[in-house]
Formats: sequence, structure tokens, C-alpha cells
Amino acid sequence: MMRGIQAISVVLGAALLASCGKVGSRKLVSTHTAYNDAVQLTVTREVLTNIVRARYSDPIQFVKVASINAQFSVSVGGSAGVTGGAGAVAGQGGGTIGYSDSPTITYVPASDAAFYKSLYGLFQIEEGIGFGLGYRFARMGPGWQALSFRFTFGAINEATDAAGARGSELYNTRIAALVRLFELGASYQLFPEWDTAASTIPKAKVTAEDEVEAFKWGLYFIEEQDGKSVRLARYRLVVALVLPAPEDPEVLRELETLGVTPGHTKYVLRPPTDSFPGVQDPYAIRVTPRSFADSLVLATHFVEVPTAHTTIVPPIDPLAGDPELLSTIRIRSSEKEPPYPYRTRHRGYWFYVDDSDLQSKMFLEAMVAAYTSRVGSKQATDAGPQIVLPAGGG
Repeated sequence: MMRGIQAISVVLGAALLASCGKVGSRKLVSTHTAYNDAVQLTVTREVLTNIVRARYSDPIQFVKVASINAQFSVSVGGSAGVTGGAGAVAGQGGGTIGYSDSPTITYVPASDAAFYKSLYGLFQIEEGIGFGLGYRFARMGPGWQALSFRFTFGAINEATDAAGARGSELYNTRIAALVRLFELGASYQLFPEWDTAASTIPKAKVTAEDEVEAFKWGLYFIEEQDGKSVRLARYRLVVALVLPAPEDPEVLRELETLGVTPGHTKYVLRPPTDSFPGVQDPYAIRVTPRSFADSLVLATHFVEVPTAHTTIVPPIDPLAGDPELLSTIRIRSSEKEPPYPYRTRHRGYWFYVDDSDLQSKMFLEAMVAAYTSRVGSKQATDAGPQIVLPAGGG
């Protein structure tokens, strides 16, 4: 009989352990997806909320989900009974499995100096192009291409888009020139080059120890003036506008409009600070990237203000560009709560992006990507207050 009890116990234990493994792995997959969906929706609504606040000239505020600590526990119980007689053993067994999830979510109010530095700090050129403000729009045609340039660059060869500024009309003309060059076959490409933003020094003054120390920092001494002097440099990748037909008369005309010397196949996009005093590269397009705060202000043009609020919301001039395209991007408003996931409530009204409006959703996606890449990268370990709350219903 003892052997029968042992056999039943082993079978029951194996069954419980197998069930425990299946429950644990399944719960891990399902909860991971659920938390991922929740964070995605939270960040998207956060960006949408602050676009609406900016349209109302209300102070913006971001609260980042810094971490989610999910603690899973599985409890296993079992029972067994054995009866037996001469030469026969009969038994019965039962088991129970309990599962619990006790998550803790950490929020970080983004309001310290590091946050505002990220908010108002300029994007790098390749960052602005790559994270949605340029490349994603550019795939959708000329109208989206122009919109991408407006959201990516605040100035092109010193022509700015400031309302009423002397260079405003020139900025619009250069936006149109860039769009036309892409229609004629231009494309973005990455090229390696030496970053030589340092003064030259006599080669004789550089020791072997200097070269070793420079190498530790990823720097090299580049020889100049037939080897008599050297300059400290770093290898880097730059974004360039590449033209397949640089001698095309229309290409030449658009290049002159941009303020660069025609004739090259490659025009590197450089920030205004990437040059030496008194030295100008005639084949460089000087662009000033925007900050996320700039992009946020531009996005307010797409907010539909309720009629009841037109007396308290300041009017804004129409955003320059393709009127047909700009009219299709809308953050709508309604007194009733809409049935769409991307919605927020502000001053008694709901503001939302219609789930069937793919163009507006693409625009919101690009804004979320730009926010996440720059402002949303703040970590829970950064200085600043934290709010830790247990996750519960409601």
C-alpha cells in the first residue's frame, strides 16, 4: 500500500508542477503585452494632452511612467486519499493552483532642469529626420515632405520661419526648393567624415602619450600642411542630400534658391555651429533643427477649438504649406466622450484623433516618437520627485 501512496503522490506532484509551469509562462506573455499596451496608450495620451494644453496657452506637464515592477506568485495545493485491500490499491487525488500579480508602478513628474533642457534642446539633424519628423512624413508625398521639413528645421541657411521675420518668405521658398529637389530624385544618405572642430598644433609637440590618451576618447591626430601640423579629430557620420542629376537646369535653380553653390552631387546638412569662424562651406546646407517644444507649438495648429472656447483661445495664423494636406490633419473636439483610444479631456471638452483618420494618426505617431526619443528618455534615477503608487482598480 505504501508504494501505491508514493506512486499517486509522484503523479499528482508532476501534474501540479507541469500546470504551474504552463500558468507562469502564459501569464508572463499576457501581462507583458498588457503592460506594453498600457504604456503605449499612456504616452500617446500624454503627448495629445499637452498639444491641446499648448493650444490653450495652458502650462504643459508630463508625468513619465518610469518603471513597472510586477511580482508574480503561484501557490500550489493538493490532496490525496488511498484505500487498499489484499493485493489492490485504489486512490484519488486533487490539486489547486493559485496565481496572483502585485505590480507597483513608478511615476516621475517631469519638471526639473533636466526635463526642460531636453524639452527646449535642439534635435540633432539625423535625430529629427530619423525619429518621425522627417523620414516618416517624407514617404507620403510632396505635401508630407514639406510638412516634415517645417517640423524638422526651424531655419535653412539663415532663413527662418518666425512670423513676420524678414526671412519668413525666404524660408517658405527654400522649403519649396527642398521639396522639389526630392521630387527630382534627391535622397538622404549617410557619409563618414572627420570632425576637425579643433585648432592645429605643431606635430613635434605631440607625444606618444598624447596619442594614446586621445585614442581612449575616440580621437585621432590628423596630419595637415604636409605633416608639419596636426589637428585633433573624431570620425563621425553626417547626413547629406544626394542629387542624381546635379547638372539638371531645374536642380541648379533650386540649389541657388537654397543659397548653396550648384554643381555638386552631395550637400551635407550641417548645424550653424559646425564651422570655423570666417570659413564657409559653399556646398553645405546650414539647417537649424527644432526642439520638441517648437514641434509642440506647431502641432497646436491642428487642434479643433470648440465654438464655446473661441473667446478664450487666442487665434493663430494658418500654418504655411499645402492647404489640402493641412486640412486633413485634425485633433477633433466634442462634448461627448468619443469611442476612440487616443482621446483626452481638457476644460470640459474631449479632444481626440478619429481611429479611421490614418493621416492624423500618423502625425500623432511622429510626435510621440519625437517626444520619446528626446524628452521621454528621462530615467527614474534622475534627480527629481517620484510618486510610487500600487496598481489597483479604478
